[in-house]
Amino acid sequence: MVDTTDPYKTIASIRSLPSLPTVLTDILHAVEDPDASALELSRYIASDQALSGAVLRLVNSAHYGFFRQISSVTTAVVILGFVEVRNLVLTASVYQTMDVQGNRYAQHLWRHSVGVAIASQRCARIMHSPPECNPFAAGLLHDCGKLALEELYPARYRQVVESAEKQGAPTREAERNAFQLDHAEAGATLAEHWNLPAAIVEGIRYHHEPDCSRYERKQCSVIAFADYLAYEAGLTGENQVWKPPFPDAAVMYLDLNERQIGQIREDVERTGATVGDIMRALQPEDEQEAPYA
Repeated sequence: MVDTTDPYKTIASIRSLPSLPTVLTDILHAVEDPDASALELSRYIASDQALSGAVLRLVNSAHYGFFRQISSVTTAVVILGFVEVRNLVLTASVYQTMDVQGNRYAQHLWRHSVGVAIASQRCARIMHSPPECNPFAAGLLHDCGKLALEELYPARYRQVVESAEKQGAPTREAERNAFQLDHAEAGATLAEHWNLPAAIVEGIRYHHEPDCSRYERKQCSVIAFADYLAYEAGLTGENQVWKPPFPDAAVMYLDLNERQIGQIREDVERTGATVGDIMRALQPEDEQEAPYA
């Protein structure tokens, strides 16, 4: 049995987890390439049948509400644009790689993560963040360390979660006691293993401590605020008892006024149906269940 009290062994185990599909790297680079075409990007996506199927299900979900069926990845890229399709590809890739399907705990955690991703994106939009920023990705992956620890040590990690919930305390404290690191550090390690951009890695590592970020404090603050709003809107993990405190320092750093805070909060409160649409679309058609609350 692995000695999970040794953080170096835990980190080594995280680095042994499956890598993201190679095609995802090609897609991320294509999105950043100003000379790339919609046809080129769609070819990368179409090269992975499971991925292209997931993307088309997402595009045709109730979230987008197109009046006609989108049957071509190229059409989806043209209609939605490179950045939106990148977000869909990333969502589907991580969902498949971490084998979220069939794991009730992971499903609830992923529901929360999708909510934070949407909240991060809307917060950044209201703040008029530059298009090269990727708050959706950082928000989506902010808790990927929980998925990693649950994947590696399912029984022990479930005990950690249950212990934290009984005490009404954040899981970070119980994680440190069990693994000598928390899910933020575990997630940053996983993101590095996946060769994701440094900005995303830092956003994951410091999403609970934006003030500690040297290079991406703004993005970390956005995630911290989005995380709070997702909990506030009921987009939480299974049997979630603990609620994060209002992130005063993060909101102050972002220089958001009361009107902006209210607008973001209202947007996030309306995302429940959107998150449900995305969760259903991520499931293979032959495994889709009743609407996800």
